Formats: sequence, structure tokens, C-alpha cells
Amino acid sequence: MVLLLAFAASLCFAAAYVLQYHEAHEAPRGLFLSPRLLVELSKHKIWVGGIAAMIIGDLLQAAALGNGSLAVVEPVLTTSLLFALPLSAAWRREYLRRVEWIGALMVSAGLGLLLGVGSPSSGASDMPMFQWILVTLAAWGLSLSLVSAGLRMPSPSHRAALIGGAAGVLFGLQDALTRYCLHWFGKDFPHLAMSWQPYVLIVTALYGLTLTQSAYEAGSLSAALPPMAVGEPIIGILIGIVALNETFDTSLTSLPWEAFGAAVMVIGAWLLARSPLVCGPAGPPATEQLSHLLHRERAGSAADVP
Repeated sequence: MVLLLAFAASLCFAAAYVLQYHEAHEAPRGLFLSPRLLVELSKHKIWVGGIAAMIIGDLLQAAALGNGSLAVVEPVLTTSLLFALPLSAAWRREYLRRVEWIGALMVSAGLGLLLGVGSPSSGASDMPMFQWILVTLAAWGLSLSLVSAGLRMPSPSHRAALIGGAAGVLFGLQDALTRYCLHWFGKDFPHLAMSWQPYVLIVTALYGLTLTQSAYEAGSLSAALPPMAVGEPIIGILIGIVALNETFDTSLTSLPWEAFGAAVMVIGAWLLARSPLVCGPAGPPATEQLSHLLHRERAGSAADVP
């Protein structure tokens, strides 16, 4: 049941990726990294549809986290890239190419190997207060460092990748905070209301969403999506293992296979994210093409002047 919920969440996230990027990439550049970007995008029906798909995905993911561990749910989220391809192909009436089938096979095989050999166990939903503070500060510090590095990058692709990675880090923290809130919601709601974690969860989710749209705005989806889609499960698994006592089989016979499965899954996810079905057809944007044509026309007119 946990895996079914996680796969359903991944399907919703895939639809959200495609719909949100369609609008966010064309957003005004003056709203980059600003919460006002969300206000502007909320005026676009396609983007709102993407947000609706993301909210449904979040609810399904929360249900999965309420019944399973981060170590089980997080790797499954990578399959959102797998679902993004047929959705995009159906929208554009296109067919999957060989490289996309290879990427899909690698994600599926790597995920199956990682979960099958690793046999992840369910850990705790809570941790001591000082650990929560350290984990939260570490995740936010890493995310803001990636944003700062991205702002210094002259290349749009590198900027989008770093900001997408920053969003992935916050989403991994968001998943751990969601597990905490679900645990205390039914057990002791007054305790939950008096704790700081649910309010940090809201701030983390909103800023993570702002970073996501800014990454889409900064560059192509093929640059922004891989570090985001892979970064979230990596951070979530690390928090689960380091702080919530979740475990993988780390025997000498299992560890190499787990590492191999994880590597295969990451490479497959990268291949899928770089597919034209996800990031759009190759070639410069229409605005760049128009600018190039105008430049050539002006150059030709200048050459005709005696």
C-alpha cells in the first residue's frame, strides 16, 4: 500500500513538473526568486492546474509517509520522471525514443535493486529537539548556499541546476517535517500546535516552491529537474538514516549492490530529465530566434547603404 501511494504521488508530481514549467519559464525576469513570482503565476490556468496536481501528490505522499518510512518512500519519488515522459508524449502526440526507454528501464531496475537488496526498515517519526534544530539549519544552510552559488553563475543552465538542487534539499526536509506532523496530528494535536515544526514546514514548502519556479524560469527543465528530482530523495533518505534511525542492509554483500542500484537509478533519471518530451523541443526559444532574425535583417540593411 505504501509503494502504491508513493507511485501515485510520483504520477501527480510528473504532471505538475510539465504544467508548471510551461508557464514558469516565460515568467517576468524581475520576479526571479521573489514570492511575488507565485502571485504572478497564479493568474495562469495551466500553472494552477500544475499546483493542483502537486497538492494531490503531496497528500498522497503524506499518506505514504504516514504508513511507511522515508527510506522506502523517497526513492520511489524519482519515478516521477518516468511518468513525466508518457504524459508529455501524449500531450504532444509523440513517441518515446530508445534513450527514453533505456532511462525508464534504468530507473525501474535501479529502484528495484535498491529496495530489494537494501530492505529498508521503518524508523522513528520524531527526534530530540537539538537534532531537529541541527537538521533544519543544515538543510536550509545547504539550500541557501546553493542559491547563492547559482546567482553567481553566468550560465542559465548552471543557475537553474543549482537552484533546482536547492529546492530539492528543502523538499527533502519538508518530507521529514511532514512525517513528524502526521505522527503528532493524531497522537497529540495540542503538542503539534505548540511545536515549531509545522510552521517551519509551511515556510519550507512555500520557499521550496518559489525556488522551483525560479529554477524553471532561469533555464531549461533538463537543467533544473534532475538535481531537484534526485536531491529530494537523497536528503530525505539521509535524514531518515542519520536522525530517524531508519536503516538499510549495510552488509559487505549488500552494500555494493545498493550503491550500484542507486547509481543506475540516478543515471536513468538524468537521461529521462534531459528528454525533449520533458524539457521541450531542442533549439533556442522563440524570442531568441526573433532577436537573431532582426539582427541579421539590420546587418543586411546596413550592408546595402553606400
